[in-house]
Amino acid sequence: MLNDLKFSFVNIDQERLSNELGAKVKYYSNVIHWTLIYSLPLFWLLDYSFLSNDWVTLFFVRIVLAVLTHCIYLYGGLRKNNWEPEIIISFVVGINTVLYSAICALVSISAVLPYFLLFSIFFLLLNVTIFWKPLYSIIQCAISYILIIVLFRLFNKYEEYNVLISNGGGIFFVISTFSCLIGFNRYQLTKREIGKSIIIEMANNRLMDQHEKIMEQQFQINEVNKKLTKLSEYRYNTLHIMLHDFRNFTGSIQMSLDLLKQTNHNLSEEQNEILGYIGIGNDKIKYLSEKLASSTEADGKDIDYNYTEIDLGREVEQAVMNLADAAMMKQINLQLNIDPSSTIVHLDKIFLDQLLSKLFSNVIRYASSGTVLSIHLHKVDNKAVTDIANKGKLLGSQKLEELFNDMNDTKDNKDIVHQNTSGFSIAKKLAEQMGGKLTYNSDESTGNFYRLEFNLFK
Repeated sequence: MLNDLKFSFVNIDQERLSNELGAKVKYYSNVIHWTLIYSLPLFWLLDYSFLSNDWVTLFFVRIVLAVLTHCIYLYGGLRKNNWEPEIIISFVVGINTVLYSAICALVSISAVLPYFLLFSIFFLLLNVTIFWKPLYSIIQCAISYILIIVLFRLFNKYEEYNVLISNGGGIFFVISTFSCLIGFNRYQLTKREIGKSIIIEMANNRLMDQHEKIMEQQFQINEVNKKLTKLSEYRYNTLHIMLHDFRNFTGSIQMSLDLLKQTNHNLSEEQNEILGYIGIGNDKIKYLSEKLASSTEADGKDIDYNYTEIDLGREVEQAVMNLADAAMMKQINLQLNIDPSSTIVHLDKIFLDQLLSKLFSNVIRYASSGTVLSIHLHKVDNKAVTDIANKGKLLGSQKLEELFNDMNDTKDNKDIVHQNTSGFSIAKKLAEQMGGKLTYNSDESTGNFYRLEFNLFK
């Protein structure tokens, strides 16, 4: 039973898992940092209420430490330094931990209870909110325990530890220790959820691969069907012509034989026998000609595109709807904006369906989770333009060049459906073969941007 509850990270891309965990740590580190800064007025009010003689000093000390922690936070986040988020927030939290521990150890026994309670709440909220390895929470607790014990002994030589415990120290030790357990559970649960989301996305990518393969098979079936249809028409026409010619030929021979037979009284027995042989031969020729016509084979390797008038808007909308489930599983919001008027193009429907399926499925595959994918179809200068934009994580121009030019040039141009070829490169090849153009770009201003252009049909 316990083995069923375990979660395996073996089949997960470890680099991606590390990146996702790092992003989560960075986000919650930012939350904790600004929470500590914005909570300064609460501590000032506490100092003013219980340490009226020293609150001004503590006021400036807290400001100096807040500025110091903010400088460390900014300095560690610079690209040239590139500190780990856990290290940065450890310094930020550690400085505050040292200050709060010193105050709890040095303040008079009569006023220490509210500080211990607030310090307990600090540790509890820290471990409930932050996302980091549990070891860092244990280190923060150990630092606070050591400082409180050591400083209390140095500055309160005549007081026993039981006084400290009875005035809020015991509550602090229990809550802070319990908060470390909460932090451990939170880290494990969040790590599990991130791993599950990665597995779901991997499964979604596999589903998209299967969908793409199904579309390829459907494309091949439609292409073969088109070839067979054309071949059938060719054979039927050839058969019809051959049967017509041979029937005329054998019919004329039969008419001649009939005329000769009508005058057979002038023919010798040998001539009648020869006419019989000719009749039998004519029947055989007639029979064999029909068999030859029925077995005629004609197969063209290359089939021309079957261009028809197509409303591109409907095809784009249908292609997007076919991939809506895949986008939803990846938490990608599809925004479809199509020109309401008809966008008529002169293309091969089978190849166009293949092109759009390849293009959209690969755009979704390489888009970041939780982003918006905008698809806009409009008309510009007698061209039907389909723009696809995603402002998630940039793929980069170099990566796009690799994806769009991953086509084996040694293959025949018509043989565009094969393994180990990027769907982007297939889409680009199809667009070019049908007189269109597929361009792409990836930068900060446009995000990952793709544009498909075809001439409008007049």
